[in-house]
Amino acid sequence: MEQKMTGSSMWVLGLVVLALIASPVNAISCEEAATQLLPCMSYLVGNGDATVPAPCCEGAQALNRMISSKGDRQTLCECFKQAAPQIGVKVDRAQQLLKTCQINIGLPVDYNVDCSKYVTFRRPILLLSSNLI
Repeated sequence: MEQKMTGSSMWVLGLVVLALIASPVNAISCEEAATQLLPCMSYLVGNGDATVPAPCCEGAQALNRMISSKGDRQTLCECFKQAAPQIGVKVDRAQQLLKTCQINIGLPVDYNVDCSKYVTFRRPILLLSSNLI
């Protein structure tokens, strides 16, 4: 029986492929980040969800907890810069995701950010929101 990929399956596949291509060797990879953010995809590209879904916040918060070094943060910054525009992530939605999920990444969410200028590592701040628990 032949299986056809849906539009969302193609987006996920595209994100994983781009993550693999863009992934330098560090403690956290673009592929791991992409996996954690899969529940966010329809929201981030503007398809469907008008608000950030709870599973998206859970994945984003898990990713935030995985970051353990300046190198991790720079890797994810570069990953975002390369993969996000190609799959159609809307910057305003990425910014809203961080605000809604109460995550401070210590870097601006922007396709033009210079990831190499991030020279200090601040432990990611995760604020728990009672409406997400």
